[in-house]
Amino acid sequence: MEQVTSGWRRYALVQPPIMILIFAQAITSNIFTDLIVYRTCSVILNMNETECLLLHKNSSSAEALKIDAQAQPKASLIIMTKSIIESIIPALLSLFLGPWSDMYGRKSIMLAGYAGISMSSFILSFMTLWDINPWFMLIASLPYTCLGGFCVILLGSICYITDISHEQERGWQLAWMDALIFTGAVTGILAGPVIYQAYGYTAVFVCSTLCCILAGLYVCFLVPETIRNTDSGTVKSLFDTRLVKELFSTCTKERDGFNRYIVWCCILCITLRVIIMEGESTIGFLFASARLGWDVKKYSIYMAMNMIFAIVGIMFGVKLLVTYGGTSIAFEEYKQREIFVKEKNTFVGISEKVAVILSSLSSLCFSLVLSFTWKSWQMYLATALGIFGSVSNPMLRTILSKSVPPVDTGKIFSMTVSIETLTPLVAASLYSLIYSHFMPPLYPVPVWLLSVGINIIMILIVMSMKESSTIRHTPLIEDVNTLP
Repeated sequence: MEQVTSGWRRYALVQPPIMILIFAQAITSNIFTDLIVYRTCSVILNMNETECLLLHKNSSSAEALKIDAQAQPKASLIIMTKSIIESIIPALLSLFLGPWSDMYGRKSIMLAGYAGISMSSFILSFMTLWDINPWFMLIASLPYTCLGGFCVILLGSICYITDISHEQERGWQLAWMDALIFTGAVTGILAGPVIYQAYGYTAVFVCSTLCCILAGLYVCFLVPETIRNTDSGTVKSLFDTRLVKELFSTCTKERDGFNRYIVWCCILCITLRVIIMEGESTIGFLFASARLGWDVKKYSIYMAMNMIFAIVGIMFGVKLLVTYGGTSIAFEEYKQREIFVKEKNTFVGISEKVAVILSSLSSLCFSLVLSFTWKSWQMYLATALGIFGSVSNPMLRTILSKSVPPVDTGKIFSMTVSIETLTPLVAASLYSLIYSHFMPPLYPVPVWLLSVGINIIMILIVMSMKESSTIRHTPLIEDVNTLP
């Protein structure tokens, strides 16, 4: 049963804590990669401190680039292993947690995710105090993995937004969450190097830990539950295999109110988009360092600009073109219309499907320019061309949520998030493998052309969705109770 909340509160429930969490992760992201490369140099390659410090003090020098070329392949392997550890178990957990949250609520699974990330960040804070082998830092991933990490937080947040929003505004609600995620990312990316240069590695991870704890407390005390159940869920009920059987049945059985073709097209496109995002983020700093001689500070400034453009792209692409343009038009009506149609002097915006296609084209241009990059300004040109690249995520999730009955929301998004969580395992491995074998100065860089090909596949899949007949689902019961 849907519970709809209105007013400003709907923008300040699960969105602020996830922004704080992303800020916490962002201040450590590039710093963690830099730490792994530095420790690889000093511990694994057994180089002296003076040589390894060149990576920080004179990263564009010929000697620093030579050291970087030796350290990067080994550092990439550690980062790839970390992605594997943090992908498999959370993905399996989400298969149980989605159906479980449909019965017992979203809040508990979100709290578990925040707790796991807080503990992992706390462990890393201590590990940075000693000059240990970087492989031991993977121990910090265990709490993250066992409690679901960001996987269950994303699952709970998407389901929560679906619970409290009307279909007409759901796209904007999901886009608002993505915009706040990018806001947290851009501020974190900018703050990370500043904290590191002033206080060192340990201070960065301590700040991250405090932010993760704050986000968890926000959810605990300020976010009300949307699903009322007098029975409290137990550990035994959480790992009931019948939940998984029901999940697969829900995701594969064709029925009224459930468009299987549209659902699986959306899941596939979301997966491909995650492959691009995770893969490119895995090798982004390594590419900029090897091709352009950038250090963490320069790359962080670039990433901040990238995030700012993404925020502008989401706000403009979703709010102005889609929401104001007419996503509230029934699916059967707007699928017959094209971009910028005028009927009786009324401006009709683009459909969610067309928004995904335009977003994929923008992302394609971004990757294509990076493949041919050999000057710093070309990195920023790619960012400008890719301004709408992030619009596809909220739009695909909106189409997905409209193609299933509300009672199956947790199950469908559980399957989606599970696949999304396993995707970094493939993406990080694939991109790291290609990059390590075809590193700069090879020109153009093949790893970015892989992203171009994936975007083309996404466009073809989305275009094929119009050929499927869609049974529009309308809830039989509309409960508009306001959250307490």
